[in-house]
Amino acid sequence: MKIATVDVGTNSTRLLISEIKNGKVQEIFKTGKVTRLGQGVREKKKLSKEGIERTINALKEFKEIIENHCVEKVIVVTTEAARVAENASEFLSAATELGFKVEILQDKEEAELVFWANVLHFNPNRKAMTVDLGGGSTEIVYGSKEEIEFLRSLKFGVVVLHETFIKSDPPKEEELLKMENFIGEELSKIRPEIKEKPVVYAVGGTITSVVAMEEGMEVYRPEIVHGYTVTEEMVERWYRELSSMTLEERKKVKGLEEKRADVIIPGLAFFKVFCKVFEVKELTVSELGLLYALALKEALKCR
Repeated sequence: MKIATVDVGTNSTRLLISEIKNGKVQEIFKTGKVTRLGQGVREKKKLSKEGIERTINALKEFKEIIENHCVEKVIVVTTEAARVAENASEFLSAATELGFKVEILQDKEEAELVFWANVLHFNPNRKAMTVDLGGGSTEIVYGSKEEIEFLRSLKFGVVVLHETFIKSDPPKEEELLKMENFIGEELSKIRPEIKEKPVVYAVGGTITSVVAMEEGMEVYRPEIVHGYTVTEEMVERWYRELSSMTLEERKKVKGLEEKRADVIIPGLAFFKVFCKVFEVKELTVSELGLLYALALKEALKCR
């Protein structure tokens, strides 16, 4: 069966078309756009008209792609921005008019889906942790192949961090320090829950961008990105380098998507602090985010 999964996030909207057969997911086509549905939502508690319009335009493009692929089932979810916005119904109604039934996915289910997708795929021989750094929230899950032992959805992601702390271009040292301190305080609350040192699977646009920049990719290559080992040293080096640049300078960095040039700074700050708090030297980069996890859930139903 051919299936389309769509993840409408705070920062980006993404589409995966896949074939599901015998409980497995085979990717056919994948794309995404930075749409910033959740721009300003933390402060105003509302989705902006511009954010809704950008996202609906992306969904219009996705609808055409889905129709061209003769997909049998479409699953569309939205996450943190819609969870907190008082006017989420405006976006949901506009999507319905396009023919998309959008589910507001709760943070616990989002976190669990991504954890199990990665554990089933990588089959670790010790405890595992998934860190899914999004635009409006960050899901951290820890456990084994048998059970989830700890789950937390932090109510900040790269867009929220950027809007809260970064006011200058390039960012001032005190802005970066305040942001790092905030991240450190939040992660330190979780640290006692992690009893054994896990393998860490990192998900999201920040960590995949590190690989793309490290490899100087002109064109994004998921087959290289997936499973790549990003070291603490790489994170710190790119953080130092990019935070000293202006936004326009960052937009020219090979491997970094132009529309991610602003939020890459808080993303790198997060992983820098994460590595320190959890004493992690290496992160395994995963392409298996929510899009894949939703498709896998459907595939397992059809076994």
